[in-house]
Amino acid sequence: MSEKELPIPFKIVKVEENQFSVFEETLAIEERIQQEIGFGFGADAENNIIAVSMKFVLYKQNQPLLKLEITCYFEIEQQAFQDKLVQADEIVLPCSIAKHLAMITTGTARGILFANTKNTDFSKYIVGLINVDKIFSEDIIIAINNK
Repeated sequence: MSEKELPIPFKIVKVEENQFSVFEETLAIEERIQQEIGFGFGADAENNIIAVSMKFVLYKQNQPLLKLEITCYFEIEQQAFQDKLVQADEIVLPCSIAKHLAMITTGTARGILFANTKNTDFSKYIVGLINVDKIFSEDIIIAINNK
């Protein structure tokens, strides 16, 4: 098996569970479920960190059933961060890397959801399939906040 070098080496260094809420009163409603998913990106240029946040909400009749928001922090190899991502006063995250980090964040969210709902009535609800190709079509631009 040959090893393929990643174009931008990184590792996940931290995961935050920003919000996890379930709404028992909505569980009893017999209605179709709507899913809302959103992603956000941030950066800590001094520490070569890219943060990817994911918000996942399930609704029944426009009432929240389950909410999960997480942030994954990815440390980018320093030379790659400086040479490939930093451009003047902004960070340009290539679309392909943004998609990859978003999918890792999605998988992490699935695990957190599973762990938080295990052995409850909410365990049957999952993060559905996500086509990141339809969500991301351009590079992600992150402003660098100079102190």
